[in-house]
Amino acid sequence: MGRYGMTGTLEYRAWRNMIKRCTNSNNIGWKQYGGRGITVCERWLHSFENFFEDVGKKPLPELSLDRINNDGNYEPGNVRWATKLEQITSRRTSRHPTGYLGISVYENGFVARIGIGGQKIYLGYFKELEDAIAARKDSEELFKVNSCIDMLHYNGITVIVK
Repeated sequence: MGRYGMTGTLEYRAWRNMIKRCTNSNNIGWKQYGGRGITVCERWLHSFENFFEDVGKKPLPELSLDRINNDGNYEPGNVRWATKLEQITSRRTSRHPTGYLGISVYENGFVARIGIGGQKIYLGYFKELEDAIAARKDSEELFKVNSCIDMLHYNGITVIVK
């Protein structure tokens, strides 16, 4: 199947966005990708067909392209279609000892927080890492939904964002 028959597909858009993040310094994702040395292998850089042959059709629409080793390049063996949770687990962890943004170790458990409008919001203490991750993800989704009115509702607390 040629490139031109697939230009409107989710796979083609993922391929184009991958290239833009790694090669265009004006792209919003440049700093996290090309700006820190992440590249696209030669096999995929100029050939959607090769990319599609190696990565395949996206099994579910909610999946997105993910590098298994977050410090590795876009290349065969280091790319998969992944859920948001799978992508979180492959994020860089140098600034986040638990491996998760907004989750820290505290005593015998984990604390979840989110920063909104310059404010740090405490989401709770959790015995299990998975529960802290879920609270963080829930708060991110709630903020996206409510961002147009500049407030967050979580665990009975309403925060007005300035």
